[in-house]
Amino acid sequence: MKRLTFIMFLGITVMLLAGCAKNNAAPQAGEANIEMESQMLPLPEIREQAKDLHVPVKNLDLSEAKITIPEAEEVYDLRFPVSSDSFERQVEKFEENIRKYEGLGEDVDLTKSMNIMYWDKQQDDRLTVPYNEATEQQKQEIQYLGYNDGKCSALIVFSNFMLEMGDYSVPTQVLGDDTDYAENEYGYRGYELGELVESYDLLTDDISGVSYHLSDGDIALSDAVSYVEKHLKEDYYFAGSEILDYHVFAVNVRELADDVYYYEFDVSTSYQGLLLNKDDSMVVTPEGEQKNKDPLEPAPFGTNHFVSMFQKERLGFIWSCCQSFETVETNSTYQELLSLEEACKLLGDYISKNKTFQISSIDLIYHTEFEYESEEKREWGYIQSVHATPAYHFSVSNTGLSEYKRLYFNVDAVSGEITTMAGL
Repeated sequence: MKRLTFIMFLGITVMLLAGCAKNNAAPQAGEANIEMESQMLPLPEIREQAKDLHVPVKNLDLSEAKITIPEAEEVYDLRFPVSSDSFERQVEKFEENIRKYEGLGEDVDLTKSMNIMYWDKQQDDRLTVPYNEATEQQKQEIQYLGYNDGKCSALIVFSNFMLEMGDYSVPTQVLGDDTDYAENEYGYRGYELGELVESYDLLTDDISGVSYHLSDGDIALSDAVSYVEKHLKEDYYFAGSEILDYHVFAVNVRELADDVYYYEFDVSTSYQGLLLNKDDSMVVTPEGEQKNKDPLEPAPFGTNHFVSMFQKERLGFIWSCCQSFETVETNSTYQELLSLEEACKLLGDYISKNKTFQISSIDLIYHTEFEYESEEKREWGYIQSVHATPAYHFSVSNTGLSEYKRLYFNVDAVSGEITTMAGL
């Protein structure tokens, strides 16, 4: 599953577009900056511009582009610390998740079903030890913390606080799967089961009146969407965030057995009206730039949450990563941004003159990047914070390229800097 591996891909080196390497920097000081400032507009004017956008850029086809500029009066340059909790507090949160999810009291000893996975340098391998037998040194070197009680499983990754949690007793029973998953320290992943029967894009598809029979009865898809958005935000550490809002944007319906279905939800997050980059994507680095890159240079990424629902009013499986923040730092506030017209012109200058891209959508979002504390921690994938900046997000759904099914160009809405990303 791409969500489980995207974080490992921090860059690809390709010759994707002629002309990229010389055009991918922000404007320099002097006249370039003066010219850029003259193209800044208040957000209400940008929304008006989006209603009737005509830009004579030959290598961009905007004829079918859906443009979304959220109803906000200001946007921000933000920094979200990933986590500053102690190991002990992180374990407490992990246990609190399980108790709430399974309805277990404080008298139940969860540690009997918990494991620590850590990297043993002498054996050059990841080893697993029961939580109650782990040494203090092994706890300091922890990579994953797992839980599996034979019915439910949970896992967090300490480098990025990816969470997986779910009740696998329901889908295995419906499927007639008698495999013993109790000894799997990494748990059970409840996704892509059975057969896909329908997909819904909530930006374009009307789901009113749509209902399917889950393992314990019928539930309208609209009610299921509302439940997921509310309870993903409010219920669990490492998944929900009080400072973000959650939005289901796509749903797959899959059949487990005759007339028994379940829902799979893709869930995006937003901060005060602007989406954080939700596309499962990674940065595309022009040929030659990878070798000379600063080892602590921020790494652009896009991701979203994922939920399976096997029963009414219950999150059957949760996957989340890097969008469950508890605090935020505001670096800058903007009431004016680069005009949409100027962003299109900059992108037209950036890409090859010999290739025309059909833009399917343009959205004002928060471009997100991983930030690292040190080279060593980056090497091991340990993320310190996520930096978010406003950007125009150009989506290309029909790339005409064999390497990538989807391409994204993020044009920084303040500096004009352009980042190319590819969908996984």
